[in-house]
Amino acid sequence: MSLSQTPTQPSSRPLALELPLRGSQLIEASAGTGKTFTIALLYVRLVLGHGQPDDDSHPQDNGFHVPLVPPDILVVTFTEAASQELRNRIRARLVQAADAFRQTEPDDGLAQSDPLLAALRDDYPRKTWPHCARRLEVAAEWMDDAAISTIHSWAQRMLKEHAFDSGKLFQQEVVKDLAEMTQQAVFDYWRTRVYPLSEALAAAMMALFDSPFQLHSALRTLLQRRDAILCLNGEPLQPGDLREQLASLTSLREKRAPAEARARDAYSNDADAIHQALRDLRGQLNGSTFRGKNDDATFESWLEELAAWGRGERSLEDASFVPKLAASKFKLNKGATLPDFDLHTALDHWHEVEAALDEQVQDLKPQVLADARAWVSARLAEQLALRAQMGFDDMIQGLANALSGDGGEVLALRLREQFPVAMIDEFQDTDPAQYRIFDAIYRVADNDPASSLILIGDPKQAIYGFRGGDIYTYLKARLATAPRHHTLDTNFRSSEAVVDSVNQLFQQAEKDFPRGAFRFAVEGAASDNPMPFHCVDANGRAESLRLGGEPASVLTAWLVGDEDEPINKDRYLNEAARHCANQIATWLNQAQHGEAGFQHADKPFEPLKASDIAILVRDRKEAAAIREALSARNLASVYLSDRNSVFATAEAQDMWRWLKAMAEPDAVATLRTALVTTTLGLSLHQLDALQQNELDWEATQERFAGYRARWQQRGVLPALRQLMHDYKVPERLLATEQGERRLTNLLHLAEWAQNASDALDGDHALIRVLGEHIEQPSADEQILRLESDARLIQVVTIFKAKGLEYPVVILPFICSFNEINGKWGTPLFHDDNDRPLLELAAKKDQAKASFDAANDERLSEEMRLLYVALTRARHATFVGLAPLKHGNSKTAQLEKSGIGYLLAGGQKLPDLESLKATWETHRKACSGITHSPAVSDNVTYQPPAASQALKSARTPSHRAFTPWWIASYSSLQQKGANAPETPKAEVENEEHQPVRQTLVSGSPEEAGTLHAFPRGPNPGTFLHGVLETLANEGFARPQHDPRLIARMKQRCTLRGREAHASVLEDGITAWLNTPLAAKGHDGPMLSALSHYRAEPDFWFATANAKTPVLDKLVRETLFPNEARPTLGFQRLNGLMKGFIDLLAEYNGQYYVIDWKSNWLGPSDSAYTDEALTHAALDKRYDMQLAVYLLALHRHLRQTLPDYDYDRHVGGAMLVFLRGIHAPTRGVLKIKPPRVFIERFDAMMAGQDTATVANDSKNDAKNTEVC
Repeated sequence: MSLSQTPTQPSSRPLALELPLRGSQLIEASAGTGKTFTIALLYVRLVLGHGQPDDDSHPQDNGFHVPLVPPDILVVTFTEAASQELRNRIRARLVQAADAFRQTEPDDGLAQSDPLLAALRDDYPRKTWPHCARRLEVAAEWMDDAAISTIHSWAQRMLKEHAFDSGKLFQQEVVKDLAEMTQQAVFDYWRTRVYPLSEALAAAMMALFDSPFQLHSALRTLLQRRDAILCLNGEPLQPGDLREQLASLTSLREKRAPAEARARDAYSNDADAIHQALRDLRGQLNGSTFRGKNDDATFESWLEELAAWGRGERSLEDASFVPKLAASKFKLNKGATLPDFDLHTALDHWHEVEAALDEQVQDLKPQVLADARAWVSARLAEQLALRAQMGFDDMIQGLANALSGDGGEVLALRLREQFPVAMIDEFQDTDPAQYRIFDAIYRVADNDPASSLILIGDPKQAIYGFRGGDIYTYLKARLATAPRHHTLDTNFRSSEAVVDSVNQLFQQAEKDFPRGAFRFAVEGAASDNPMPFHCVDANGRAESLRLGGEPASVLTAWLVGDEDEPINKDRYLNEAARHCANQIATWLNQAQHGEAGFQHADKPFEPLKASDIAILVRDRKEAAAIREALSARNLASVYLSDRNSVFATAEAQDMWRWLKAMAEPDAVATLRTALVTTTLGLSLHQLDALQQNELDWEATQERFAGYRARWQQRGVLPALRQLMHDYKVPERLLATEQGERRLTNLLHLAEWAQNASDALDGDHALIRVLGEHIEQPSADEQILRLESDARLIQVVTIFKAKGLEYPVVILPFICSFNEINGKWGTPLFHDDNDRPLLELAAKKDQAKASFDAANDERLSEEMRLLYVALTRARHATFVGLAPLKHGNSKTAQLEKSGIGYLLAGGQKLPDLESLKATWETHRKACSGITHSPAVSDNVTYQPPAASQALKSARTPSHRAFTPWWIASYSSLQQKGANAPETPKAEVENEEHQPVRQTLVSGSPEEAGTLHAFPRGPNPGTFLHGVLETLANEGFARPQHDPRLIARMKQRCTLRGREAHASVLEDGITAWLNTPLAAKGHDGPMLSALSHYRAEPDFWFATANAKTPVLDKLVRETLFPNEARPTLGFQRLNGLMKGFIDLLAEYNGQYYVIDWKSNWLGPSDSAYTDEALTHAALDKRYDMQLAVYLLALHRHLRQTLPDYDYDRHVGGAMLVFLRGIHAPTRGVLKIKPPRVFIERFDAMMAGQDTATVANDSKNDAKNTEVC
């Protein structure tokens, strides 16, 4: 059967109403012909059951045999955006149809506003309309469960839903990016296959790939197209034995050293004569071969290289001059004679060995790559299976394999029953595995009326081969559906003149060229064409475009270059971009005077706007060229194909540095790094001033410490906003060319940081996660489009523009092409059985047939890309034409481009004159086509004065932020201070607080007592350290080992306190052997303790606890009616952290003990109960003890099975060490009642934040204080 089939239309009615909804059907929808509109109406018909044999509708017997509901109808497309659009359009169409059927009067204007829907309604008797309306309403309400999705997400869902039939796991994690796993698999290959090789074989392997990284780079493309067969010179490669493959290379490599040694011996024999001959011949050396010969330094360096090589200090591989002395390489000027030295022939022999080795390497590389790809692919599949994971391609491949496996028929039946009808959108972009899935389920060639498969696409727009789309798979499906082919033949996008111009270009090519417009016709058999071009009709547009006050031509060629010679790529880009920018500036200037814009029949003239213009390019390089030209003419543009992650921007790195400096303002290097960021924008003078002025530097540190406090209290977003305000970042950025873009990136990142911090524990976690995103940016956080982007000239790739439309389209670089030649692109082509092959030969002359076949397919895809580009415009298209040449070619090579083939069918277009003549033939055939030289004066766009009217204020969309941070007693007392990292730091925090005025004054300290022991942070830390050491060594040990106390005295002496060593000894004795309770009361004695732990740290969770509420409870329960400082407002949300000096068990009860070295007076009489209480409250030790008791309470509740607060908790005590001999023993002990600790616990956990009830005052009466 011939592949060519004439599209069929059952009747004059629109296809959407007449398409048979059973069996397999293929709809070819040319650009702009309403494909999505048709899908939506077909969906409505399926819901209604339109055309059933026993239905009341007319005509009958072209519909599905039963009405369907949304979960029964599978609609598949290839992108998330497209699937969401389809879902919305179908839902809207169902609602419109329900409204239409709900009408009671037939003459309701529907025939004028929506003739297709009116025709569908007329197919039903009026009495059935309410029933139809209800069915459509139910379907619209059911659309959330509609089976409309991407092919990948549907395949994943089917594997999960039918796990038993597919042989897959119920739960498999989808890995978005397999790059890291793939690289690890390559490393595993290297370890497994290369490391065990002998030294000689490993050296041979290193000659092919010097590292696993290089091998991974070479494999990347091959692994992306795992469906393609690897071949060498067109012959398929099979994985072989790596050792055998490398052995042949090893034997050649072994010939290198003898060849070089022979050449070195030849040099040594005639070294002086060779050097003299070179000096004599210096003037006769060929300048092209020996560049720099006339420079003395260069010439002497050559001779030194030769001598060093002769001494064995260099090898020929590393030399640049010596290899040129081979007889075949030694080039002299005309008339000069080559000297007769053995060195020249010896070096020739070395070159022959190298050439043979290089040839062997080129032959062997593909063999190794085939072996590596097979091994790595298997390894990757194994690792994914072990981890219960799968990649995106594995979803498709997994379902295809399941359907072709042992239980495939059962699975296909279940899927066919679940989805009796399927519509596949954009089917031209399918691949072999995807088609195998639907062919297995719906048996395309059988045309089974019990199910329906509708394939919708346009093969002329199949441009995603680089993503795996396979046009040959589409053609296979086209053959299977013959003769059930249908077309949508009316263009609703473009003006009638635009449609006529495109028809003219492609219809002429279809008629004149043996292979047709899209190069799939068989030469000599024009009727055998699986991808013919058919002209489409135009619905037309109500408005028209005017430029320069005149109706605009719909297809204009700008002729770039000189009349009689070709133009290279760089000049083409520059001149085409320049002329394009000049024309746009002219139009937009004209638009301000009403000379460029859109004329409507029933509306005022609409001036042309920048956003009406789209410039289509191939790649980032072309986009940069045109945007630079636009910018030079004061024209702003946006590159819409820029899918960079915001984490890949310079602003992300700068923000990371800012956050690090906020978190550690005392880290000098970190802060300096933040200050020199380009986004912050400090001048060199400002930075130098900070270096020179210590006060300014300290002020900067305090400023960043303030940002940290704001971060912890209010969130990272307010902190970043404050930083940007303080350093005037917005004002400075907006004054630069890309300032709005950069500022938007900063704000985007700041908002991301705010949202991310809600799920992270603390500032360092956010810094770490941001760093990871910068290290491996993903597409999840793409650069945000600015609101102003919509008002700019749109620069977009042709690939991205597919499916879109623009009023004016410019293709300034339409002649560009990239020939597959080994340097650009891996040759991918198909054999006679349509199997994809990847040619691994490095050079075209090694596999000419493969390269030619790949370039032939490339040119065919270029034609499809050209069709997409030329069908985007509503009103006008402008193209830049030039006799383009590549590289060092002397002649134009335009025939290798899509536009060259469209105009000349592969024939040469050597110069601008021939190009113009060819275009002229189309101009004569179609009045909308014209041409003009790309010659124009530079024009600058003059924007109109900006309006000063302000928009209404916007409402923030983000929710309120609850800060997460690590608090401590110190941060409660000092409002926002960082939690201390160590017990020593906590002690120093306390000791640095201002010393409270003593209650006892005027008396000298008692010499030889603890009252005279030095005061301040360092002595206090020293005493804490002594007690910690005693605890760690054992409080009872000094009784039988006096060396421990002697060691403590020595430590005191080493710290310059020799005069106080005896006092320390007395103090240690008293601390160890005195009950920690007032005289006459029972209390724990350190030397008698058997269960205790020194300096345990604790962490417990807090949730939205407010300090005023906590403080109120503590004030009313602990030491009520006593004055004390008020704690500032803070929200505790995160963790509470602290260090308890001693946790001890005594008589079955647990005590929290905290050492205090505070000096209250010169003698024991200063350490009264009143003095201890006032000292404790002055520094808010009451809150510290409450927090420590809560930590003990939570710990015991988790660890003691029968825990009871009243029975197991002894209390918390402050031990003022200097008062150990006072009647109070310097001990202040509390044990609040159970109700207090439970309420305090609930408040910390965010479970009770109401104002404390009056019963808390009653609880105070039960608080034990002694």
